[in-house]
Amino acid sequence: MTAQQYLESRLNSLKASVVNTADQNTDTVDLIRAKLLSKKFRKLKATEDCLEVIDRVVARAVETGTPIVLSTLFGGNKLWRFEEAPEVDWAELFNLFYYIDWAKTIVAVHAPGIILDYYSQDVSVESLNGVPRSETDQYSKTYREMIAWLKPFLPDGVQIRYRRHFDEFADPSTYYEELEAAKAEILAENSGKYPTLTDTMRAATSLNVKLKPGQDADPLWQEKVELEHQAIFRTPTLCKMFDEPDRISLCPTDYDDSNSIITGSTKRSYAKFWAGVGALEKSDTKYNELVLTPKQLEVAKYTWEKVYLEGLPGKNFKKIRLLSES
Repeated sequence: MTAQQYLESRLNSLKASVVNTADQNTDTVDLIRAKLLSKKFRKLKATEDCLEVIDRVVARAVETGTPIVLSTLFGGNKLWRFEEAPEVDWAELFNLFYYIDWAKTIVAVHAPGIILDYYSQDVSVESLNGVPRSETDQYSKTYREMIAWLKPFLPDGVQIRYRRHFDEFADPSTYYEELEAAKAEILAENSGKYPTLTDTMRAATSLNVKLKPGQDADPLWQEKVELEHQAIFRTPTLCKMFDEPDRISLCPTDYDDSNSIITGSTKRSYAKFWAGVGALEKSDTKYNELVLTPKQLEVAKYTWEKVYLEGLPGKNFKKIRLLSES
């Protein structure tokens, strides 16, 4: 099977429904909970806080006969260091494949369905990582185009929703007012001191930030970036999204977020899809969908293979990296 044949087959398999083989006497809330916590999709053990959210949201959805919202908060841009930037690539599409496969197992026991909710932190990225708005706009445009293209292939009961933090503001200056107030609050709590960074935090900052001229001349530039990073999660508009009552949070990697189900981006990749690139790994009998981090890409041995999925727009879907299983 070629990569082209695999991708066509994979796309067409999405619509196939999953048969509920569970004991019909099992409580519906328990059935849904088990599907949400399936080890096939969950990468880490769920915390008590996460379980509490799941039970509350699922019970409410069953009682009201409404869809369950599985919500992913993500960076809102393709990491600027990749040649794929600023558009989506196979990483975003493979993540959708992965979540759709998961969602339809839940739809099998919850007929009102699942909403896969992607919430882009694009307005934060502009200031935090120095990414121009033209790039976050292009990323959002291609993400929405990819979702629209995928719609005919979705199984019954599965919806995909894309939201931008940027769209919450009639005037983007309102966001920066929220951000400055949150930064001042954190500094006040820490006696005016900037956050202390670990080596891992410094490495992540250096990877993500597209430095402005002279920014790194400030010896505290990384600490200031981290202060802003922490402040983002205290801004009222973002906190309002966190408090949505019908939302179960998903996260591809562990951010010490006790409320989230930690999923990975694909079955084989424990990585952030927006900060990675998609690839296929070929073995003798199958293909594996991967999201490669910058470090993984540096050492990966791959060839480019031309592919074509009819109607799928964007500059990054005309070829794909093909890795041989080592």
